[in-house]
Amino acid sequence: MNKMLTGSIAGAAGVALLLGGAGTFALWNDDAAIAGATINAGTLTVEASNSAWSDDQGAIDDLANYLIVPGDTLTYVTTLTVDAQGDNLHATLNVPENPIATPVSDADEDLALSTALAVTTSLTTVEDGVTVESLAEDGSFDVNASEGTQEYHVTVLVHFPSGAPDYNNDAQAGSVDLSEFDVTVTQTP
Repeated sequence: MNKMLTGSIAGAAGVALLLGGAGTFALWNDDAAIAGATINAGTLTVEASNSAWSDDQGAIDDLANYLIVPGDTLTYVTTLTVDAQGDNLHATLNVPENPIATPVSDADEDLALSTALAVTTSLTTVEDGVTVESLAEDGSFDVNASEGTQEYHVTVLVHFPSGAPDYNNDAQAGSVDLSEFDVTVTQTP
């Protein structure tokens, strides 16, 4: 009986171990792949090219060595290429209407020249061979990605009026910086 009892106890212990082990029973399971794909981001860039400065006499080769005097009007022209790619992308291209000719220092002549110069900009594009001025009141264009790469033209006029204001004389030997002038293209909702 001892052997039988010992065998029964051992058999019961073995069944208990088989039943109690969490990883010993396989439960049904399955998996399925969901539709996956690569997602690509679009682009929104603007680049300037074909830039040139001129005055009434023609092209200016080196603006840094050009000495402006009252009565002069300098013209800067550049072509902007906007690359807008995105299924739902809309953006606005904008140039400041009246950029500031920043004095290069606090010297009186630099401040006087900055005050004397009138700087204005215009933004245009060509549609079906016709030059179109900016369509928005703020001087901007709406950029639509469905139109692909688009070209725009920026014209900057820097006018040094002639006349009698005192700051004209005070502006002699002054220097200003126009390099802070930026064109922006910004995504809109």
